[in-house]
Amino acid sequence: MKLSENAPDRSLDIRGVVCPYTLIDTREALQEMDKGQLLEVWTDWEPAVLETLPNYCRTQGYPCQVVDLEDGTWRVLIRKGD
Repeated sequence: MKLSENAPDRSLDIRGVVCPYTLIDTREALQEMDKGQLLEVWTDWEPAVLETLPNYCRTQGYPCQVVDLEDGTWRVLIRKGD
């Protein structure tokens, strides 16, 4: 099942925010969430989508899905793991 087929438990709008704050804000939101919950992140900062957030999720073992909305914004879905 794709992460996008689930309703997010929390939404974080960081459009207009650049690195490193895209990661800082996302990490803080995830710290406040319980294991298994789904975070939806809205961003317009391409480096965050191509590298920063997926790399962070990979190191943490969090499933991550990037949805390109094709209007200069992306929806990043992150399932918090252990």
